[in-house]
Amino acid sequence: MSVVTIGTVTMALMLILILLGTHVGVALALMSIVGIFMATGSWDISLSILHTTAFRAIREYVYGVIPLFVLMGLFANLSGASQEIYNAFHVLLRRIRGGLGMATVGANALFATITGVSIASAAVFSKISLKPMMDLNYNKRFALGTIAGSSVLGMLIPPSLLLIIYGMLAQTSIGDLFLAGIIPGILLSLVYCVGIYVMARVKPSLVGGDTVQKYGKWTKEDMRTIVKPWGLVVLVLVVLGGIYGGFFTPTEAGGVGAFGALLLVLAKKRFTLKGLWRVLVETGYTTASVLFLLVAAQMYSRMLSLSGLGNLVQDMVASINVPGILIIFLFVGILLLLGMILDSTSILLLTMPLMVPIVSAMGYDLIWFGIISVIATEMGLLTPPFGMVVFAMKSALGNQVTLEELFRGSFPFLVMMFITLLILIFIPDLVTFLPNLW
Repeated sequence: MSVVTIGTVTMALMLILILLGTHVGVALALMSIVGIFMATGSWDISLSILHTTAFRAIREYVYGVIPLFVLMGLFANLSGASQEIYNAFHVLLRRIRGGLGMATVGANALFATITGVSIASAAVFSKISLKPMMDLNYNKRFALGTIAGSSVLGMLIPPSLLLIIYGMLAQTSIGDLFLAGIIPGILLSLVYCVGIYVMARVKPSLVGGDTVQKYGKWTKEDMRTIVKPWGLVVLVLVVLGGIYGGFFTPTEAGGVGAFGALLLVLAKKRFTLKGLWRVLVETGYTTASVLFLLVAAQMYSRMLSLSGLGNLVQDMVASINVPGILIIFLFVGILLLLGMILDSTSILLLTMPLMVPIVSAMGYDLIWFGIISVIATEMGLLTPPFGMVVFAMKSALGNQVTLEELFRGSFPFLVMMFITLLILIFIPDLVTFLPNLW
């Protein structure tokens, strides 16, 4: 059977299964088995590859980084760090028009250094940020969009779960990816803040009217609020500084971070057996889901290799006489379209086995492409009909909001993300500067 037939049949069946509601990991595994059978004509070989891949795919030491960083983020949230961060940024920025929106962006950016998951940030800050903005008469859609837009920083600013997954799929350094995500994360945060300020100046009603609430000089209580998240800042510096300073690997950093976050919980006197159990169970659910998808993705990669489909696609792209940057934009477009129907992890698992070899063959930096891919994929978290950040906020806020309000409020931030994406595509040094410097 021809490679084209195998590729067409497996891709079509996989898409149908996903649209029918089949778990992406199950669809990937099933179509991998079918594809290998179509290529070899043997069910024995197909099933053999299935169980050897399942046994070997995630045995490597590096995969321990996933549960450890998830555990670190959940412990940090249990300690009340998210509320402390938000309060600190509120005090710092409250004199600026739209300052509360900027405080949400800043708090999300700092919270991203411990959580690494955008959906978690969206759920947390929906509870923390919406009421204060509504109390100051912020436009509801604007407030919701600020929370939704800034929550995607969780998957860009290190340590990011999505960057870890990309690093494993692309066989690139996770430490370099973490370094590469710093400047783009700061840039996106600044673009958001500038966008909020401009919108507030052009249309003051978005942030409560023409007047900025008056505040006196900072009090001792304000200063205590600003320095209260010091424990979290120290934890982040230890974890990321340890990785970049070569003191420990990303997996060891995850262990140090998880232990440090547990110490924060104890120091804040928030430790309970019920809370510990909830954190451990949620860590298990998240880890099992991600690792199952990674196993299925490795099966998918083996199917592409055995069938020759991957090589065929590479040859087809190489034969197209167009500039490489147009291929990059084509890939970005595919990621954006898939973002409308799939979650971020699934998108990377489906596309990177095909895209990464092509990008590498064209001579592009895989670290740069990883950051570009993550941002493009994260945009899908804000787009209908399957924007997962939007649905996470809807779940957290219940009947207080509608999906229409959430999607419409998110649109300006989607535009800002696209502007940032274009900047990073055309100025790749913003991504590669820190990894190359280190």
